Amino acid sequence: MLDELPLAVVRTATPLALRIGIDVGGTKTHVAAIGDDGARLDHVLPSSSWRTGALFSDSGNLARLADLIRSLVRLDERTTLAAGMHGCDTPAQVALAARTLERLLAVPVRVVNDAELLGHAARVGECLQMIVGTGAVVVGRTATGATITADGYGWLLSDFGSAPALLRESVREALVRADRDELGDDSLVGALQNAYGVPDLTELALAVTERAGLTEWGGHAPLVFAHADRGSAVALHVITEAARRLAGNVASLLARGALGDCVVAAGGVITNQPRLQHELRLALAEVAPGVRLEVLDAPPVDGALVLAGAAPDERHHPAP
Repeated sequence: MLDELPLAVVRTATPLALRIGIDVGGTKTHVAAIGDDGARLDHVLPSSSWRTGALFSDSGNLARLADLIRSLVRLDERTTLAAGMHGCDTPAQVALAARTLERLLAVPVRVVNDAELLGHAARVGECLQMIVGTGAVVVGRTATGATITADGYGWLLSDFGSAPALLRESVREALVRADRDELGDDSLVGALQNAYGVPDLTELALAVTERAGLTEWGGHAPLVFAHADRGSAVALHVITEAARRLAGNVASLLARGALGDCVVAAGGVITNQPRLQHELRLALAEVAPGVRLEVLDAPPVDGALVLAGAAPDERHHPAP
């Protein structure tokens, strides 16, 4: 499974990298390189080891990423690099990241949003690409080659289906049901109260608000699925609604001209939770008939390696 990749080095002899692929996610960065001898090197580490804040919030982030790459492999005039980067959400950001890395590394660089690696990793042609993990976003391309997205606005307000959003929406749904006197003895609510060390729902809402954070909220997402299996009405509702929001994002992109009849999905939540996969397939059948869901069973970084090996005329940089 994708999230079972160790945060450690898996080394093979790669004295020189001809192709380098990078998958920069919200929590992890995966660097893969193919050497001149055909051997592959993989290195997975926390994104926080080189990135401070959001990708563009610290001017030293890309320089530290370049230093990391140079610490792992040698590069020369034959080396090509492609990176899918969480936080590269606009053509201007994509172009800036590509130019900066090219200047720092002195090799050709292709940059895309990290979601755009999925179709290449799955070896699927025209498709929509969905990440549901630390964050949640759906990405597609139009007939003109324009990249369009739905959601991906962040864990605090949006990213429905993501790990932190599942916690956020569970507490919100519990509050709504309590106000209607419809909550009852819901096992998920009890588990969350225990996790936060509070005696009741009011105190839970305060504690969740005071300790708001991507990792803090996201760390409780497994409870939602565990208690859905135990019949929690709150958990079941939240998962179903998350699937509907994700499917709605797909439908929105199709209405805006995105191409493809397949959604390739990856990320720690969608990859590891069959219940969400099932609900998403049901929701897609309602709002996007004929569109199938394919859950990626390869590391997304494989898509970056595919892009790194693309012909020069396919390695264009989007205009800023």
